[in-house]
Amino acid sequence: MQIPLSLAEKFLLSARRLRTARARVLKDKTLIYGALEPGNVYLVEKGYVRLGTTQTNGGVATRALLGRAAIFGDLPFCPAPFAQDGVAVASGETHVLELKRPALEAAVQNDEAVHQILLEIYGLQYRFLERRLQWQFVMPLEKRIATVLLDLMCFGGKPCPHHPGYALDIRLTHQELSEIVLAARSNVTPIMNTFRAQNVIAYSRAYICLRTLDRLSDIAGSVVMARDASLRSSSAQYPPIYAKTQ
Repeated sequence: MQIPLSLAEKFLLSARRLRTARARVLKDKTLIYGALEPGNVYLVEKGYVRLGTTQTNGGVATRALLGRAAIFGDLPFCPAPFAQDGVAVASGETHVLELKRPALEAAVQNDEAVHQILLEIYGLQYRFLERRLQWQFVMPLEKRIATVLLDLMCFGGKPCPHHPGYALDIRLTHQELSEIVLAARSNVTPIMNTFRAQNVIAYSRAYICLRTLDRLSDIAGSVVMARDASLRSSSAQYPPIYAKTQ
């Protein structure tokens, strides 16, 4: 998920002012933490973070992708988690702010503006997780994959140099995609191949290009689209760079 730009700027600015804030620049696949560390909170400044669980073979099963200004770790004002086996890994070069939970909680309590910002951030992350719970148990796999591909647009992108459309700014293997949609890779790859054959997407090991957002939205259905059918073809539902593709 990605936080709206204006809100992200306010949150990061407030966090950088804390005396305990420590900026870290991480290379691709760098482990941020292998188990939740009590007292440590993290904010994504630039790049992406994969949250997941460690598998028996040592790999990381992706459960969520976080973008700029997303907060993770030992979250302020939240009860201690009952399990601490989650991991956080940098996806590409990533900049994070490491904060101390007590310092952030004090700033929130002493500054009404920071209080409001944190509430909005929590609200956005809660809605994202709620939506994920709604679709992961009831939607057919084809719809889940289309929904995730549309969600990934929030991370930004650029015109694809290989095909008409836009290349996602974040690299994602079929294995990582299968972990996010809670399915086996052997079931995800044929659907991706079908999307490619239908000219909905194009992909290689290096990129994923979304060629027609309207078609992806049709596949995803009402979970992605506004309930008002009159908005179905409106470019307002896409980030600015993703004006309706042909």
